[in-house]
Amino acid sequence: MPNRLILPLLVAASVAFARGSFTRDDAVKTTKHRTTKTVDALGTTLDVNVNARDVNEESVNFALHVGNNTKKMIELRFANGQTHEFVVLDDSGKEVWRWSSGRMFTQAIRNKLLKGREETVFAERWNTKGLRGTYTAIATLRSQNHPVETSVEFVLP
Repeated sequence: MPNRLILPLLVAASVAFARGSFTRDDAVKTTKHRTTKTVDALGTTLDVNVNARDVNEESVNFALHVGNNTKKMIELRFANGQTHEFVVLDDSGKEVWRWSSGRMFTQAIRNKLLKGREETVFAERWNTKGLRGTYTAIATLRSQNHPVETSVEFVLP
């Protein structure tokens, strides 16, 4: 298998594994929100999937898709091990969740190469048990040379 296919397949498999089983009933109860933004040579898409399968497992899945819109290779430089950030604000603008809160990151400089027309995905999950209302998700690519921030509004029923 060509090396260029291995990473996308691993990402897809890990997202599928993290998601668990998916039945027809789940599809009806999942609400998807999406926003797309293009800055510089990068294009980003933020997907927010609100899962309300049952009372015990209410969650929101975030996926920040970062794609190289050129034919040339792009190098993303990161100041430390944190490549991305997800933040959720309530309808009054108060922060209710931050993915990096309580996490530690390496202090080593990191680089990630994106080949022409290649895409990488950063995905995380937020447990929303008991929360209701309108929220805004903000996703940030923390690249020093190609920083991108995008947001999308979503509703927890």
